[in-house]
Amino acid sequence: MLTSGTLTGGTGDWGGSTEDNINRGSAVPGLPFVNYCGAGSNCETQRQGLYLENEARNFDHKENTKDFSFNAKWDPTDRLHASFDVQRITASTDNYDILVATGSMANMQYSVNKDGTPQVNLLPGSNVNYAEGGLANPHNYWMPFIQAHLEDNNAKETALRGDVEYEFDDNSWINSLKVGVRYADRSQTVRYSTFNWTPIAAPYYNCNGPGFNIDNTSPAPYPTACANGRPDFQGYGSGIWESVGLGKDFYNGNVFPNTNLVFMNRKTLQDRQGLPEAVSGPATNSPLPPGWVPICDRPGLPENSCFLPQEVMHVKEKTTAGYIMMRFGGDDKTIFNDVTVQGNVGVRVVHTEITSTGSVGFPTNTDLTRLLESPCGDPLGPNSVVNPACYLTDDILAFADASNLPNTFKTSYTHALPSLNVRFGLDDKQFIRFAASRAISRPDFGLLRNYVSIQTPVIDTAPDSPYVVYTSPDAPHTPENVKGYNFLFRAESGYAALKPVRADQFDLTYERYMGNNSALSVGAFYKKLHGSFSYGEFGREFTNDAGSKQTVLMRGPRNQKGGGELYGVEAAYQTFFDFLPGLLSGLGMQANYTYVHQSGINNSNLVTQGALDAGGTGGFGAGLDVTGNRGAVIDSHRLAGISTHSFNVVGLYEKGPVGFRLAYNWRSRFLTNNLDCCIGLPVFQKSAGFLDGSIRFSVNQFIELSVEASNLLDTKTVYQQQIFGDSIVTPGAKAVYRDAGWNRVDRRFQFGARFKL
Repeated sequence: MLTSGTLTGGTGDWGGSTEDNINRGSAVPGLPFVNYCGAGSNCETQRQGLYLENEARNFDHKENTKDFSFNAKWDPTDRLHASFDVQRITASTDNYDILVATGSMANMQYSVNKDGTPQVNLLPGSNVNYAEGGLANPHNYWMPFIQAHLEDNNAKETALRGDVEYEFDDNSWINSLKVGVRYADRSQTVRYSTFNWTPIAAPYYNCNGPGFNIDNTSPAPYPTACANGRPDFQGYGSGIWESVGLGKDFYNGNVFPNTNLVFMNRKTLQDRQGLPEAVSGPATNSPLPPGWVPICDRPGLPENSCFLPQEVMHVKEKTTAGYIMMRFGGDDKTIFNDVTVQGNVGVRVVHTEITSTGSVGFPTNTDLTRLLESPCGDPLGPNSVVNPACYLTDDILAFADASNLPNTFKTSYTHALPSLNVRFGLDDKQFIRFAASRAISRPDFGLLRNYVSIQTPVIDTAPDSPYVVYTSPDAPHTPENVKGYNFLFRAESGYAALKPVRADQFDLTYERYMGNNSALSVGAFYKKLHGSFSYGEFGREFTNDAGSKQTVLMRGPRNQKGGGELYGVEAAYQTFFDFLPGLLSGLGMQANYTYVHQSGINNSNLVTQGALDAGGTGGFGAGLDVTGNRGAVIDSHRLAGISTHSFNVVGLYEKGPVGFRLAYNWRSRFLTNNLDCCIGLPVFQKSAGFLDGSIRFSVNQFIELSVEASNLLDTKTVYQQQIFGDSIVTPGAKAVYRDAGWNRVDRRFQFGARFKL
């Protein structure tokens, strides 16, 4: 692994001559931004600077939640109790996200600091011709891309709850019987635009000309040699850039000790109207056509909307539930020679109704009608065993009518969720607890989307085509053996019939209490998952207005048969050393340890928004996605946020007006994301421990002063990429991890005062 060195790039990716390079970009009159170093040149080295990119981003996020609640209680008798609740919640979210990148080139001197963090020093790029000021001058930058995103969401929920409990006589084994009902009606409308990443200028484009330099505000024609009739460049907005540095506060200046770099300034980023006027394609005629277009100006938008049909999701969920729970036993109820028993047992039945409203976009028939240009009976082409026109029916042609129809998908399901909690008292200091239950975890609303964009069938007439139907599949794949062609319509979508993940859970714990201030517990747990979410295929019938019905192969979220399991052990101990003399008797401690083993876990790699395919839910990153036809995705076989080992040790002091706490928390590596948006690899947080503390002092019964401290050890969070592991091309491969990101949160101290009246 590289620990130090100067990083550069090879020449040859700009152009084929000095003039070609100048047309691609120039910061010094008469010179290309990057020298031509091909045949006939006199370059001193065949190296050039690496590409450098600075990103300025504005995230304007607003949320609004209104919550109205009402509660009523009634006790008709001393033993009969009733309560009633009603709640109404409305919520909305607005988000405007804009990112503008600036690009330049530099050599990069790389080294590794003692704490493992990288250090990158920017040096003048080999064969790069800068205008005066180097990387602090906007004239030495181009604009690689602009990206915008918009959200406008709203939701509402009405919930009702009623409970009745009857308490039995104290001498009865049954303490009480409680029944209740629940009703919730919630709906959500999500409007979530794509991230409209748009290139503006790029070294690979041979005609950036005057649009190469981001500070060029004057109209000018593109170079004659490459313009090909393009309208003139109109100039970027003025005063939209700033030259700033990260400063010594960024990792104490030890990671990126460089001078100022150029970013779009904050004022421009926050100006929703001014930014498009300064950099959009229609306003500037920037180099790479058509240029960036604001989200609300995209073609194909419905009237008075900033969102395409596939970017809008309407989902309603109604749940009706009822439960019965019995509390039993007590400290005076015994079995098996004075073993006390107390606990509760019950069952909850939940009925759920889902309604997902969206639309279905049917494909065009252009590719299908083109097949009729070679009628059935025409000679077959090379490497073809079938003429699909022989099997193309009027019904198939009618299905591909390019229409767009509203569509509603409804489903319902019912779950019974039993639970048992019981405590056995071996004596007044030793107890055994046992718990068993079934729980459900509902899918995110985003996976229930019902926007479908049906794709035109793939035409593949080769002998090994999966769409050719043979009379005898095991016989030679020849034209004589063909009996049909399968016109398979496909689509990516969510799945409103997705059911919750079920979990069967068991816990067994031993507890021992030593005096009033000490306790020890040791436990084991087991959780079995059923119906976990996965990316899969399923058939669904659609009928268009022409009456044509076809079965479409849908790809999206599905419930798999299994789901994996988790099991482990945990231990905890706490005590106060009250046997010590004087002030020392206030000392105490807490300690706990947890071990978790994960088995049979398969990551779904599903996303609720922003899939590569319109209306889809397949996760992706760096060009990889789970559909299987755009690269192979590594499966970490881990659930996010769960470490194999974790422990906490807390030192305590409680004596008179003084309270003190010092806590050390450590956990082993755990998954944060199995398919990162930008690198396409699983990302883990590396093992780390954090030390926090607090001290409080009660001046009197009315005033208390406190000091809280976080991250006293100045621990840095390190993120690792899993660069190798189990995938469809490397089945069962051992996982390999490499440090890839560092996050630092400085020591923090908070001073407080509390007043009691």
